Amino acid sequence: MVIGSPWGIQGFNWVQLYTDQPEAAFRYRPWVLKRPHPVKKGQYLTPSLEADKPKGKAQAKGWVCKLDSNADRNAAEQYKGLEIWVSKSNLPALSEGEVYHHQLMGCRVIHSDGSDYGVVESVLETGANDVLVVQPDPTSMDQQERLIPWLDNVVRQIDLSAGLVQVEWDPEF
Repeated sequence: MVIGSPWGIQGFNWVQLYTDQPEAAFRYRPWVLKRPHPVKKGQYLTPSLEADKPKGKAQAKGWVCKLDSNADRNAAEQYKGLEIWVSKSNLPALSEGEVYHHQLMGCRVIHSDGSDYGVVESVLETGANDVLVVQPDPTSMDQQERLIPWLDNVVRQIDLSAGLVQVEWDPEF
């Protein structure tokens, strides 16, 4: 989840919530707010902030949140660009066959014929369907990054305990 630009004059910010139930994200407390390093991917500037009682509401174009009850628009500006982290223990249990995106990171992606495409680096949300971003590594079949759509006829099987995602995807893409 990522905090965006201020909204209105009462200290709210736009927020990008990566969940099927955005209203539930405001119950995953506390929110730990981290500022990504501007150059070093995967690293964060310190210190982290904590929001114990984030307030959220739906707007026509998405969701907004208020992190500090005393904040105004100027104070909300400092939160722009922060990533929101929550404890895994606060996330709801999933139904059979469902996975959280974070569970896929680092999983090895293999074709049904056994070809090794590399490992999942991230998941892009495109609106139409999610896309696995697969990075090559020393054991992959080549050094090509692949974008693999998350579709039932493409992602065939997920074995989180083995760290494997089996796909039916042309290696030329």
